[in-house]
Amino acid sequence: MAKKTAARPKSKSTPNELVALAFSKDGQLLATTRPDNDKLHFDLSPDQLRYARVFVFPEPPTGLEGITLAKAERMQAYEPAIRLGQNNALDISRIPEKLIRKWLWYRCCARGRVTKRFLVDGIWQDMPVCNAIVHICEVDPILIVLPRIPDWVIDRFRDVVLERIPIPIPDPLPDPPPFREAGPFAILPRVQPLPHPLGGIPQSISAEGTSSIELPQEARLKLSNANTFQARKLLVEYIDVFRPYFCRWPWFWPWFYRCDEITTVRTDFNGRFEACFWRQIFEEKADLYFWVEYEIDGVPTTVYRPPLPCYTYWDYECGDEVSIRITDPRVPFGCHQPLPGQVAWVKTIGWGANVSHIEQNIGASIVQQGRTFSTVGLTDYATGGLGYGLANQKVRPFADGLKFIVQFGSGFPSSSVTHYRWSYRKTHNDKLLPASASDQDWTPLDERVMSKPYTIEETSGAITTIKTKYFPLGPLSIGSVNAYKIPPVSPKGADVGNDPTAEWDQNTITIAVDSTSLKGDGLYEFKLEFFNASGTRQNVADTVNQVSNPANLGQSQPAGSDYLLPATEDAFKPFRMKVRVDNQKSTAQIYTVLVDGMASSTECGFVRYKDKGTSNVNFRFRASHPNDFATFSFNVARGNSADPLSNADTGGMVVGSTANYTLGVDGIYRNAVNVGYLLGSCPDKAAFAEHLYVNGLHTNGTSILDSFDASALAAFALEPE
Repeated sequence: MAKKTAARPKSKSTPNELVALAFSKDGQLLATTRPDNDKLHFDLSPDQLRYARVFVFPEPPTGLEGITLAKAERMQAYEPAIRLGQNNALDISRIPEKLIRKWLWYRCCARGRVTKRFLVDGIWQDMPVCNAIVHICEVDPILIVLPRIPDWVIDRFRDVVLERIPIPIPDPLPDPPPFREAGPFAILPRVQPLPHPLGGIPQSISAEGTSSIELPQEARLKLSNANTFQARKLLVEYIDVFRPYFCRWPWFWPWFYRCDEITTVRTDFNGRFEACFWRQIFEEKADLYFWVEYEIDGVPTTVYRPPLPCYTYWDYECGDEVSIRITDPRVPFGCHQPLPGQVAWVKTIGWGANVSHIEQNIGASIVQQGRTFSTVGLTDYATGGLGYGLANQKVRPFADGLKFIVQFGSGFPSSSVTHYRWSYRKTHNDKLLPASASDQDWTPLDERVMSKPYTIEETSGAITTIKTKYFPLGPLSIGSVNAYKIPPVSPKGADVGNDPTAEWDQNTITIAVDSTSLKGDGLYEFKLEFFNASGTRQNVADTVNQVSNPANLGQSQPAGSDYLLPATEDAFKPFRMKVRVDNQKSTAQIYTVLVDGMASSTECGFVRYKDKGTSNVNFRFRASHPNDFATFSFNVARGNSADPLSNADTGGMVVGSTANYTLGVDGIYRNAVNVGYLLGSCPDKAAFAEHLYVNGLHTNGTSILDSFDASALAAFALEPE
């Protein structure tokens, strides 16, 4: 019989004082109390208490904060039957002795590392992601959720398993796989992650084949003849076999899975995280699920939240390391510790276009499809999968909103340098002809309100929450100029957060530029200058201005003459970078085909040919961009056939003629393809589809901008005269 006792020491060997929680059916906490002589007295009406669920357990060492209905269900708690006695009291004198012996607590710590894969010096490397917010959740074990699953769901699950349907491989599985390895049957084979279009995942990885559920014969026979009750038991018995296959059956997820957040924690500069929580000694091992947020433009944004059934670490061993690899292209390269000294490392435009990979030579060019293509001001960001010989070439212009990312060294702000300012001028128009004299005057970027986000931790009981605050950078009027504050190396001081838990990224979004508000498309120069607190411009050493080492983006180096204004123009030689801006869209248009001088009907699409051995189909389409900042692909398909019509297909950059097609002076691509070749195995007539996709090369430095793409679709049918 459980008696109310005086509070005992919170240790691993003795339970704490008992506490009772009453929840509504929908999980709302109604009231708490403590036992008094084996009786519970809640400050609730009889009607409220009669329909409540009550749990009794020793109070955790961290208190009751974060104890939900789901958490109480998972604990070794006593749930009495609701029979109200005198004064609406609940009797708990029947707590089983074996349950009381389990009421001891121990601390469990979850630890791991968050990384992202980048191409560094030609080699794919997993780099740490710092200051990421890792959410740690506990998933209900199957024994908890099983009673809540309706019979018809169990029946449907049994039918699906017995149908022997192919099992799709999830993409990707966690690394390493969290599925429990110890079990009577083998799990799915390991698979490599599938390619991701951006963010540093290699493009040559392929998945292994699919498989079917192959239960042991005895188990299959049991399941085939099982009623609903027996099927529930078999679900638990063979859960290690079923779990991997649940990944691609989302229809079952709401019934089979539920999780509660335990806590949140920040990753350090090595991408590592660690969080501890209390569990009862005889409680089942925790089943943990992790998801990740990262601050994008100062707002915590989900960058990793895979399907719960595929990525839960079942029976997690306390202290085991969890490996989380994210691929979101918005997450920047690596973690950046404070830089020593007076340094302004101008890193990227957006979070991905490294400044040292933006062409600065006004005469730089490549030869593409027999034509010279100027590359000044363009970036090679995310060009690895472009094809057509454009991999890792500087061919992408900048568009839409641009953010200039700088990391300031620990020597700033100093007594003489406290503020900065960006300015711009247009040197050439979109055809790279010299801009007008007025356009070439410097214009300050000093109106956009900018701030630097930082986070603080707030802990209540066992729950730690992360809150974002903002340190205003400006613009501030100092002397005769508007400028922005150089942030200190740490936000912990009184001038920013004045909080020992305050953290921020060492990278700073120093200015945000709407490229559509500039002086039209063309080649621009952006200049970075420094000022003291009185607004007087300051001369700094050439080595202050730095960019990334092109061969090792994790290291900085002095910017050099390519990124400094010459002394003949400005004695201070401030940092300057050339950037090509283009906000024009691509064009895609397919013209009707011509056969023996006749065009296909625009209504029905039929066109007749004279002789399939000598007649040709003349394909015509327009794939263009005003400044050639696009690639295209043109494909012809016959009916539902998978037969490739390679003589009719083509692709390339929109700068000139390609394989099979000639670009005319009128901007139209043309090609003549034999009718017999197109008909293939079809005797004398067939229908065809034409698809044209023009892929704009534009980027804002963080992602590729699909809004500059264009496409067209057409169809025709061939028949003899």
